[in-house]
Amino acid sequence: MNRIASVALVVAAACATTPAPDPTRACDDPRAFAEDGPVEAAARAYVDACGLANTTRLTSELVAFPTVRAREGKTGPAFIAMRRYLEAWSEANGFGFENHDDDPWVITWGEGAPSVAFVMHADVVPVVEDVKAPRPERPADWATPPFEVVTKDGRLYGRGTEDDKGPIAAVLHTMATLRALGYEPRGQIQAILGTGEEHDWSGMSAYAKTSTHAEFVVSIDANFPVVVAESGFVRWVLQAPRGADGEGCRRVVDAKAGQFLTQVPGEASLALDEEAGLADAAKVVADRANVRTEVADGALTVYGRAVHSSVADEGDNALWALARIAGELDLCEGGVRDLLGVVRTYLDGDHWGERLGVGYAHETMGRLLVAPTILRVDDDTVTLSINMRRPAGKDVEAFGDSLDAALAKIRSEVSSRVTEKKDDRYIGKPALADTDGPLVQVLLDIYRAETGDADAEPMSIRGGTYSRLFPGAVSFGPSIPGREYRGHAPDEYLEAEALQLMNVTILEALLRLDSETARTNPDE
Repeated sequence: MNRIASVALVVAAACATTPAPDPTRACDDPRAFAEDGPVEAAARAYVDACGLANTTRLTSELVAFPTVRAREGKTGPAFIAMRRYLEAWSEANGFGFENHDDDPWVITWGEGAPSVAFVMHADVVPVVEDVKAPRPERPADWATPPFEVVTKDGRLYGRGTEDDKGPIAAVLHTMATLRALGYEPRGQIQAILGTGEEHDWSGMSAYAKTSTHAEFVVSIDANFPVVVAESGFVRWVLQAPRGADGEGCRRVVDAKAGQFLTQVPGEASLALDEEAGLADAAKVVADRANVRTEVADGALTVYGRAVHSSVADEGDNALWALARIAGELDLCEGGVRDLLGVVRTYLDGDHWGERLGVGYAHETMGRLLVAPTILRVDDDTVTLSINMRRPAGKDVEAFGDSLDAALAKIRSEVSSRVTEKKDDRYIGKPALADTDGPLVQVLLDIYRAETGDADAEPMSIRGGTYSRLFPGAVSFGPSIPGREYRGHAPDEYLEAEALQLMNVTILEALLRLDSETARTNPDE
């Protein structure tokens, strides 16, 4: 039986009840396992027996802090409460705690130059679009309370379980286990927790520029086995005047799709001033396979499947279906008709920007990914926000030129009323790690040994993590290849299997990399 299969068996038992180790070797004290020989062996025995139950509890504690940076800023009540919790946890476990202007927080262990640093983030994305409105206990598109971990079917449900509080729990548990067993690191071990990864990178960027970096920096905020390349983030916002009512056409009262730029919309709606128009729209949809719709409160709603925009090709974009429906209705001229026409003509069914004329690919990082994610109507203007994840192969200027050319084509072929909100344009740079040195190979060896996947190789992702701020850093988990990623989506979850895999791989990584530091440091 390979290691990942063994982990699955542990997880199955853990999700039914709390693991029941030998009562003489209590899970609240790793020293009960010291009889298993060297510190490294005792730590592994403890993590195998107790790690999942312990990190599930710690994840639950962390998820309970609704740390949405866009809602309250880095010094809001939830962030203050989480910081104080971590300060108390650090003191109780014998670690130092550094507060770098509340972004980041750094938990430290040991003396001397930093040897190994794990970089994660303590903030989460919102659960509802309007971050200023009262937070519902359970939003309509969630089956469980988002800030309370619910464990069922081998999964830990809750906002931040996967992105990124489960990883924090695994790293802290590893550090606490080794320290309790008397392990003495050769250099300082760090857990670096940013508080603005989902909203504002300025704090972590400043820290990365001014701090002394560890010999090995590992982000736990992406995928296994090892992520060595990340796409560049792009925001492109189109707009058009709302328009007049017109004659002999169906007037649009409102249209809406999506909640966040980084989430493929799971629903999209269109409100018309005529019930007959809605009925016609419903009839159009009724003949379409695999499209769920509802007519209520004067609006037609089309349902898809929300996913993180970095994996848009794994979701079902409701905005696509709404655009197809709108094309079969005689809508009055205006911004809604124009921008849904853009979606229908250039984006529907095309994740790669080929019809738009912006598509390209990189041999390692793959293809550009394009996802229309937000449609909004205000008093005068309709806006369509598009998120792209771009690989290496074009510089910022060249990619900007391709967006300009795409807009010219839209204005020529769909509507000259469509323009771009230039101030909202953002074109990020792709990141490829400098993989010289032992870091990638050590992590890859650990993953292969723990899972039995001898063919695992370094990979590229379309998301972005703090690893790009630290030269030579890579990402290592938590997502298992081939599994659904639910970060940013309603009913976000972390598989218990992935949590336990993190527990064992982070333990092995800390031990191997701390030892590797001793061999690569010329002063040792």
